[in-house]
Amino acid sequence: MITVNCISLADEPARRGYMRVQLDACGLPYRFFDAVRVDLGRGWPEIYARDQRLRYSCVDMRAGEMGCYLSHREIWKSFLGSDDAVCLVLEDDVEIGRDFAATVNALCRDTSDWEFVRLTGVFQRTSYPLRRLTGEQFLVEYLKQPSGAQGYLLNRRAARRLVDYTASMARSIDNAIDREWEHGVNVMGVVPGPISHQKTFATTLGRATKPRLSLRQKLMREVHRAGGNISKQIFLAKKRWRLKTVLNKPKASYPC
Repeated sequence: MITVNCISLADEPARRGYMRVQLDACGLPYRFFDAVRVDLGRGWPEIYARDQRLRYSCVDMRAGEMGCYLSHREIWKSFLGSDDAVCLVLEDDVEIGRDFAATVNALCRDTSDWEFVRLTGVFQRTSYPLRRLTGEQFLVEYLKQPSGAQGYLLNRRAARRLVDYTASMARSIDNAIDREWEHGVNVMGVVPGPISHQKTFATTLGRATKPRLSLRQKLMREVHRAGGNISKQIFLAKKRWRLKTVLNKPKASYPC
């Protein structure tokens, strides 16, 4: 039986207690992973690619974003050091639905057609159903990713690729996961999602600020972003053809 890895700050007992009640009820074994807390007073984390980040965004990552990124990456590395075939990760601000365990077990019974499966998303996206998992849930593919890293499963190939890809930290972890055309992992989803974002708790990522940029900074940012857009568009064109032609299934829109 698969074990839930729940990322949770050790000094946030309310969040951990909230998750413990839900995880006890769902029937799957679980463990808490003490989330990384970054202290910028001690300097930037070693893997932070600050020059790359500033070219892309013109503003540094927040300490909470860095901690979240490093926490997910540490779980992937720990998973690769184990004998497990599949890893299940949850953050500590999700609402677990009644079909959660059944959906997870259905995915674990047949792992032949997926590498990485999101269990919810931030944005609603058009999805292409591949197969039914439970009474309501479908394994789906997306053309445009719904983003989010609140909950997902991944296999060993996906973990190896993502660990390598995230060796330099310049984006949030969910943004990094979205970039299929760079890391080569096929990121799928489940709709309707068996978990959802719980909005009671305040974010631990820190407050985002919008930078005031000079004209030169804006131009340089757009030039930097455009440099990676060509490969993205080629990837999306190929994926669009496959989803609409090879799968030969009508697209359907589901709420994440």
